[in-house]
Amino acid sequence: MYKMGIFAAALIAVITGMVTFSPGIPISKAADIDAKKLYMTHCKTCHGEDGKPTDLGIGLEARDFTDAAWQAKATDEQIIKQINDGTPEKMMPFKEKLTPDEVKALVPVVRSFGKK
Repeated sequence: MYKMGIFAAALIAVITGMVTFSPGIPISKAADIDAKKLYMTHCKTCHGEDGKPTDLGIGLEARDFTDAAWQAKATDEQIIKQINDGTPEKMMPFKEKLTPDEVKALVPVVRSFGKK
C-alpha cells in the first residue's frame, strides 16, 4: 500500500510538471508578433513611419508619437484603449482587426518614437 502512495504522488508530480513546462503550450504569442510590421500595415498611413502625423493624419488630428509631453502623460492602458476603440470619425477601432496580443505588441512601437 505504501508503494502505491509513492507511485501516485510521483505520477501527480510528473503530470503537473508536464502541464506546467510543456513547450507545446504557448504562454504568450507576443514573441511571434512582428509589431513593427503591424504598425507599418495599420498605423503609418496616419501616424507616419517616424511617428509624426502624415498629411492625412494631420487632417484627422492623429497623435504625434514623438511628442515627449504626450509620451510622459499617456499610459500603456490608454494607448491600448485608443487602438481598440479608435475615435469616432477620426480613427477606426482595431479591436475587430487585431488580436489583444497584437494590440499590446504595438505599445512598445508607439513608445519607441518618444525615445528619438
